[in-house]
Amino acid sequence: MKKLFILTLMAVFSLTVNVYAISLNTIQAILPHTKISKVLTTPIQGLYGALMPNGQIVYVYPSKKLLVFGQIWTNTGKNLTNESMAGIQASKAEKIAKYVDLAKAIKIGHGPVKVIEFANIDCPYCRAFERLTTESKRLRNKMTRYLFLIPQPSIHPHSTEMELYYFTKMQHLNNKQRVALLNKIMVKQVYLTKSGNIPPKFKQSTYAMKRLEYDTALAQKFSIFGVPYFIIKNQAVLGLNIGKIYSLLGIKTVNVKKIQSNIFKNFK
Repeated sequence: MKKLFILTLMAVFSLTVNVYAISLNTIQAILPHTKISKVLTTPIQGLYGALMPNGQIVYVYPSKKLLVFGQIWTNTGKNLTNESMAGIQASKAEKIAKYVDLAKAIKIGHGPVKVIEFANIDCPYCRAFERLTTESKRLRNKMTRYLFLIPQPSIHPHSTEMELYYFTKMQHLNNKQRVALLNKIMVKQVYLTKSGNIPPKFKQSTYAMKRLEYDTALAQKFSIFGVPYFIIKNQAVLGLNIGKIYSLLGIKTVNVKKIQSNIFKNFK
């Protein structure tokens, strides 16, 4: 299902619990080639939400074997689909925060707010955020970042090799040097080519392989496919949402458009 036809359902009734429970197997049988993480109830009798690993919700009407793509709204303008997704993301963020071993993350900064971050070393939006934290002292001083690097070979074909290079080299560095090396790769882009970041020849270490395996397994366990992905105060931030990041960190008077324009200026 590559193309989604957006159908907005205007629900003219109040949100109530659907008492007609249905099994995951019943919904899965209608979508046999799609993994379903969870079945959600809706205020529409007989209509259920199928939660995908990537966080998307597809609505299913089992009795007619119908699929509905889009969002459910009330007549008062409340987006029930977004409310469901926000609740799911919040629960997921809380679980990740409790589960992760922060000692296995790349620790950056000493600010008062803990930020768990998943990134790809070759992702332009991840690199843009890295640049922003380098250039903005106000932002940098607010956070202690715990960064996990995940490869995305289907999008960034050299990212696995680049991240193994980083982990291999950081093994014998102190924390300040580790952060400097990350900045060198992601912000200064010293290894950037038309095909992405390509490291010089190196012999990958066992340490690097274990670090990357942990980060990758962590992302897979919690179905984190898109990056950057942040957890700030047990709330998930999907993508480079500058406004939400600054808001959760308690930073006010921010010109989001200006920040976004600046961090991508002269950036390859």
